[in-house]
Amino acid sequence: MQTATTIEACLTGLVQVFSVPSLLFLSAGVLIGGVVGILPGLGGAATVALLLPFVFEYPAHQAFALLIGLVSVTATTGDLTSILVGIPGEATAAATVVDGHPMARRGEAGRAMGASLVSSLAGSLFGAVTLGIGISAARPLSLMLGSPELFMLAVLGICFAVPLTSASRLRGLAAGALGLVLATVGLDPIGGMPRFTLGQLALWDGVGLIPVALGLFAIPEIVSLAGRQSIAPVSAASGQIRFIDGIRDAGRRWSVVLRSSAIGTAVGLLPGVGASVSQWIAYAHAAKRSPNPAEFGHGAIDGVIAPSAANNSTLGGALVPTLALGIPGSLSAAMLLSALIVKGLVPGPQMLMPERDGGHLAFVYSLAWLIVVANVVATALSWGASGLLIKVTRIKSALLVPILLLLVFVGAFTERNLVEDLLITVVVGAAGLAFTHFRWPRAPLLIGLVLGPLAENRLFLSIDAYGASWLVRPGVLVIGTVIATSFLYPVIRRSLQRELVETRKDPADAHGTHGERAMVAALLVLLLLALMSTAGFTWRAALFPRVVLAVSIALLAALLIRDVVRGFGHTLMILPGRERASSRTVGFVPVFLVLIWALGFTYGATLAVLTYLVIVERERIGTALGIALIAYLLLEIVMVRLLHVPFPSGAVRAWAAVAHIP
Repeated sequence: MQTATTIEACLTGLVQVFSVPSLLFLSAGVLIGGVVGILPGLGGAATVALLLPFVFEYPAHQAFALLIGLVSVTATTGDLTSILVGIPGEATAAATVVDGHPMARRGEAGRAMGASLVSSLAGSLFGAVTLGIGISAARPLSLMLGSPELFMLAVLGICFAVPLTSASRLRGLAAGALGLVLATVGLDPIGGMPRFTLGQLALWDGVGLIPVALGLFAIPEIVSLAGRQSIAPVSAASGQIRFIDGIRDAGRRWSVVLRSSAIGTAVGLLPGVGASVSQWIAYAHAAKRSPNPAEFGHGAIDGVIAPSAANNSTLGGALVPTLALGIPGSLSAAMLLSALIVKGLVPGPQMLMPERDGGHLAFVYSLAWLIVVANVVATALSWGASGLLIKVTRIKSALLVPILLLLVFVGAFTERNLVEDLLITVVVGAAGLAFTHFRWPRAPLLIGLVLGPLAENRLFLSIDAYGASWLVRPGVLVIGTVIATSFLYPVIRRSLQRELVETRKDPADAHGTHGERAMVAALLVLLLLALMSTAGFTWRAALFPRVVLAVSIALLAALLIRDVVRGFGHTLMILPGRERASSRTVGFVPVFLVLIWALGFTYGATLAVLTYLVIVERERIGTALGIALIAYLLLEIVMVRLLHVPFPSGAVRAWAAVAHIP
C-alpha cells in the first residue's frame, strides 16, 4: 500500500511539472539562474530572496518551478565562469577555479566545461533521486549526527584541504588556521560581543565569503591575465573538440562522479552546511584517491569533476531536512523554506502525507522532478552556447581586464550591499597575490572561513550538552582517528620511502624567500596583537578565537623558524610574464576603488573602465568608449533597474547634497 501511494505521488508530481504553466516558469527560472550563476557574486539564494514577492501571486507549483529552476542551475553556470575567467560565479563554484581555470589557460577550456557540465548533470540527478527516495528517512538520518560529530567533521574538512595545492603541509595548515581566524571576526555567536571589528558596523556580520573568494582567486587571475595576450592560445574550433573530450573524461571517471555526488548529497543532509562546504570535501576526497595528487591545483580533470558533481547534488540532499523537519540544509534551502511558509505549506510529517490525507507528497516529488528537468535544460543550453563561451578565452586580455575588475567589485558588493566589502576584496586580493607567488595554498584559507562558524557553534553546543564527555563519543573518536591517520600516514610513508620523496620534493619548498619571510613576520605581528585584544572578551567569546590564534601563531612561527634554519633563499619574481602590464593592473585596482567611492558605483566604475583602457592599455578611444558604454548599461539597466541593487551614489554626490548644490 505504501509503495503504491509513493508511485502515485511520484507520477502526479511528474504530471504537475510537465504542465504548460509550470514549464514556462521553469524555463524562466533556468534562464535567470543561468545568468546569475555566470555573473560573480550575485548568488542564487540572494536572487531567490528578490523573487520571493512573486510567490504571493502564483500557485505553489508554478512559483516553485521558477524558484527551483533558478536555484538548481546557478552552481552549473557558476562553474563555467570559474573555468573560463578564474572568477567564481558562485561561492559554491570556488573549488572549480583551482583546476578548471588552469585548464582554460593551457587551451582546454572546452574539455573542462564538458566534464563540468556532465558531472553537474549527474550530481543533480543523484541529488534528485536522493530527495525522492530518502525523504521518508530524513529524520533518523539527520539525528544520527550530533553537535560533537558536526564539529569534528568541520575540523576534518579543513585538515583534508591542507595538502591539496601545495607540497608544504605546514603552509597548508597555516592557511587553514588563518581562515579560521577570519571566521572569528564579527559578533560572538553566543553572547553577541563584537570581536576584531575595528569599530566598524560592517564587520559585525563577519567577513563576507564572496569578497574573500573573489580576492583570493579572482584578483590574482586578473593580474596574471594582464600579463598575457588572452586567457588561452587556442581557437574556438579546437575548444569545441575538447568539449567532447571532457564529456568522455567524465564518463571514464564515473566513480569520481558517483563518489562526489554522494558526498554532496550527504553534506546537504546536514543542516546548515551546504554546497560551499561539500565542493571542498569532494575536491579533497578526489585528491586523496587520485593516483596523481600532484596534478591537483595545476589543471587536474578530477579537480573539475569532483566539485561540479558535489555542488549540484547538494540541493537534493539539503531539501530533505528542509521538507521533513523544517530545518534548511543550506542557505538556498532556507530561502525555499521561506517560500514554502509564504504559500502556507508547513514542512514536517504532515507534508510527507498523501494529498487525500491532507498532505503534499505529490508536491514534494514534483520538486525532485523540477531539479531533474531544470538541470537537463541548463546542460543543453550550456552545451549549445559552449562555442560562444569558449571564444571568451580568445578575447584580448586588455579588453577583458577592466570588465572582469568591474564584475569582481559588483560581485563583492551585491552579497551584502556594503561598500566596505569592496575594500575587503582589495585587501584579500593583495594577500591572494602574495599567496599565489609564494606558492601558498589558497583553498584551505577559504575552507577555514566557511567551516569556522560551524565549528565554533557546534563546539559550544557540544560543551553545553555533554561537558567534556563529548570527546569520547564513538563518532568523535572515529572522525578523530581519520584526522590523525591523514597526518600520520604521509610521515610514515616518507620514512619508509625517503629516497623517493627526495626525488619528488618541490625546489620552491626547500626554503622560503625574503618576501615570504616578511609576509609571515607581518602576519605574526597582526595575530599577536589580535590575541592581546582578546583580553577584553568574555571567556565564551574568547575561547575559540584564542585557540585558533594560538594555533596560527605556532604554525607561522614554526614555518619562519624552519625557513631561517634552512637558509635564506632568493627572492621570487612577484609578477611573471608581461611584468609591466601586471604591475600597472595591480596599481590600478585601488584607483578603481577610489573612483567608485567618489563618484558612485555606476559612474565611478564606468569611468574606471574607460580610464584603464585609455591610459593603462592605450586602446583606441572608440573601442574604449564602446566597452565603457557596455559597462554602464550592465550596471544601470541590469543591476539597478532590473535587479534593484542599491549601489552607493558616491561621496561627491553626498557632499553636494549636504552643500545644497543641485
